Amino acid sequence: MPRVSAIKSDEKPEVLPEIVVPVMTGTHFHALDDKGRVIVPAKLRPGLTERFWMMLDENDNVAMYNYTTGRDVLEYCERQMAHNPGDEFIAAAVERITGAAELVVMENDSWRVPVSDVLRFYARIDKEVVTVGVLNKAVMWSREIWEEAQKERQSPEVRKAQAAMLRAAASGIRTPTPKEIEKVEEQDVKRTGNDRAASAPASDGGRGSRILTLGQLGR
Repeated sequence: MPRVSAIKSDEKPEVLPEIVVPVMTGTHFHALDDKGRVIVPAKLRPGLTERFWMMLDENDNVAMYNYTTGRDVLEYCERQMAHNPGDEFIAAAVERITGAAELVVMENDSWRVPVSDVLRFYARIDKEVVTVGVLNKAVMWSREIWEEAQKERQSPEVRKAQAAMLRAAASGIRTPTPKEIEKVEEQDVKRTGNDRAASAPASDGGRGSRILTLGQLGR
């Protein structure tokens, strides 16, 4: 269903295009079979699609991206290598990503896929695994390591950050995009003239700093 922006009572709604984002959520407990294969949880399949990438993440877990997102990661690695030819840390980071990257193509409906030896080695996956949906990716952990990591994630700092995000999201608070800021400022100039725009206090981005209303964002 298309999204409709916030409007005033005397305005017609502006229908905005639907933005499709491959969102993956949930925590799934499963296991490798004797051949080192795992069944991708059904809830994650629409986000991954039938062609997806397995890559080594920064925590030595197995990150799974859909084909487009994984390709973006590899293209970014290539750009970083081109722009930083003498940076040994970037070279090593890129090698960690590309050296363990695997393209998975589903050829049947079983969704049983192999986990490569190198990914299983780094992730220390033997049998039991936990796969967690994290928005645009899914992360596969060794169950033992995942259980240990959950202890650290019960800290007051993590809980405070979680509470802040939930409150902000539930209240509709979000950071306006540069285009939204520019649109609001253009409307202000039209209403009050160039003098007001010139006297507005500058923010770090060089634009006037002011609060955006829902009505302004929707137009």
